Amino acid sequence: MSLLDLWAAGQETTTTTLYWAFSYLLLHPESNSGYRFASRAISDIMIKVKSRVVEELLSITKGQRILSMTDRPNTPYYNAMLSEVHRCATIIPMNLWRDTSEDTVVGPYLIPKGTAIAAQVSAIMNDENGDRVEQMVVPFGLGKRACPGESLAQAELYLIIANFLLRYDVTADPEHMPKMRAQKEFITMRIAPSYQIHFKRRQ
Repeated sequence: MSLLDLWAAGQETTTTTLYWAFSYLLLHPESNSGYRFASRAISDIMIKVKSRVVEELLSITKGQRILSMTDRPNTPYYNAMLSEVHRCATIIPMNLWRDTSEDTVVGPYLIPKGTAIAAQVSAIMNDENGDRVEQMVVPFGLGKRACPGESLAQAELYLIIANFLLRYDVTADPEHMPKMRAQKEFITMRIAPSYQIHFKRRQ
């Protein structure tokens, strides 16, 4: 796999995640019933998250520079917001199928050798009965078959969203508000809803 492969494969997924991120940032929580937040600290994600994120980012940059990856340990609230976007959007709801290489026992179930199985990521990240939801954020998969471009995608999302919010005040167009359902549902991709936004350069 080359860097070109990583770049090409990550274009649509990163773009889709950005669409979802801004749709969540623009909506009131009542418009998003059905989603369970992973942390009490970010339970107000739809109504106050923009101001809290911008406040945190400005405390780091002082409005004098762009945010960089070295700042990541100092932006816990923003990091939590990004995790929540991944969890709620779940743009890749199901991993690719794999065949078991041998008979496997999972709990009380026997999975015979050669059985095609797939991890239902959307069920993992949106389990309403889960007691520790904050540990269920696995948008890039797990183990050896996890997305090889995870670090690149995480860096892109961290830098793009943060530096955009540092430069622009973003508001929703009331005539074209985002809706909290996918515009299209595919087996391997949840397309973000269409919407329009207004942005104003910060002083």
